[in-house]
Amino acid sequence: MPENLGPRGEALRTRRAKSRRRTLTGGGTAAIVAGLLVAGGVAYLATDDAPPSAVQPEPTAAPADSVTSTLVFGTREGGGPAIWLALLAYDEETQVGSVIYIPAHSAVEVPGRGLQGVGDSLESGGPPLLLVSTENLLGIDIDNYLELSDRDARTFFEATGPISVDVPEQVKVAVGKERARLIFDEGLQRLAPDFLVQLLYTRGLESDDIEFGTRHIAFWDGLFDAFAGDPENLAAAAKAARGAFIESDADITTHAQLLSRLASLDAAERTITSLPVEQVSVGGSELYSVDSEDVAALMDSLLSGVSDPQDEIKVQVLNGNGVPGIGQEVAEKLIGGGFRVVLTGNARRLNYEHTLIITYDDSAEGQALARRVRDLIGVGEVQVSSQSQGIVDLTIVIGKDFLRIR
Repeated sequence: MPENLGPRGEALRTRRAKSRRRTLTGGGTAAIVAGLLVAGGVAYLATDDAPPSAVQPEPTAAPADSVTSTLVFGTREGGGPAIWLALLAYDEETQVGSVIYIPAHSAVEVPGRGLQGVGDSLESGGPPLLLVSTENLLGIDIDNYLELSDRDARTFFEATGPISVDVPEQVKVAVGKERARLIFDEGLQRLAPDFLVQLLYTRGLESDDIEFGTRHIAFWDGLFDAFAGDPENLAAAAKAARGAFIESDADITTHAQLLSRLASLDAAERTITSLPVEQVSVGGSELYSVDSEDVAALMDSLLSGVSDPQDEIKVQVLNGNGVPGIGQEVAEKLIGGGFRVVLTGNARRLNYEHTLIITYDDSAEGQALARRVRDLIGVGEVQVSSQSQGIVDLTIVIGKDFLRIR
């Protein structure tokens, strides 16, 4: 089981500006941009190497955030990547709720690791990296996470009891080399706890993330329908199975309340859907590209307070000090504050003493944005490049000075 590193910093928790996704960019471009930066190919028009002021102006109070959200992800007992992910959200302002199934092989720029399927980030960085990678994918700040192993799920379903699920299609598993066994037929059926676990954790033959998602959507529909008449019973079931909710950065009351709120909604007030993706072929591996405009439209339709995707600031983060995982730490300070990390990697050398924040916009607004990044991460020399490029708005080369303020 990946180590639970605990809740992230308060600054990340309170920055709830809902930024949006635009382009899915490959790692080759990152190498080109990094080469320009570290090979001396960038001419600087201006430098602001003053450290952040010791006396900061009083921050403007952030508007109250009406959305409560939890990223739930399924794993096998004993560890491994996330098999499936679902974002559960309730909006107090509009009194609507949503469940968004997220294919585990959705491609995203994982801070410090490059382009990966979002579910794979769990193995390389634990729940915190999975959480920030999903935020980077969706363009929102997520409040909490819950890791639900197949064993945990069984414990929860023993508390809820059997649930009627309209299984969308047959599911078969291999038996030997040339035989298959039917474990689910198509149609409405009442499933006991063991079968509910199989429904959610067994991909089946000739099944991909998209087909897998239709089963998950049917499950959430069935769960909330089962407790629509008495949503507090669903909260009580969660509390009775509190041992299944341990791998989380929130307490059982938070999870029980969110489940109860979603179950209390009428069907018209609750959306259960899948993230819009398109399967691509990458060396025979299952991977899905994300239609950023469709994702932006989906998130805007489900959650209040989501910012215009055109306001999103695209950032490249380069490790210039050689400490593993440093890109993730920087990303956690930026994502959710109107920034999207679209490229990550190592700088040409790993002995930068000072962090560089490079803007490609020499206007007053462009330089102010770079200083805002400096304030968020705590260090940095602001530099303005005369060489424009259309991939990112800002590049951050993380130096050794960042290590002293972590």
